[in-house]
Amino acid sequence: MGENSFCKLERLTKRHEFEKVLAEGKKKRIGKLCTIFSLPNGLDRKRLGIIASKKVGKAVARNRVKRAIREIFRHVKNKMVPATDIVVISGKEMVAQSHKVIDEKLSDALRAIK
Repeated sequence: MGENSFCKLERLTKRHEFEKVLAEGKKKRIGKLCTIFSLPNGLDRKRLGIIASKKVGKAVARNRVKRAIREIFRHVKNKMVPATDIVVISGKEMVAQSHKVIDEKLSDALRAIK
């Protein structure tokens, strides 16, 4: 895999992993666009988890939002702090925004994670 890929090792997949980051992690809100939780993980890689509930919209809208978040993470992950678990909870506003706006706001927030 290339360094800009998003492989399975870089994903949060288990419920307890999500719960740990949400309970113990640092919270950062980006307006009504989304909320980001981050927690150091002790591994040598960054991992991403995405939550897009039915409040965001129907399946097409939720999948569009998740694709956008994964794509932004893929491009920004090399400029981020290593060994961090990140959970992004999308908001309703993310569906209405263009990819460019989402990219600007989310990538700045992900780079700022310490």
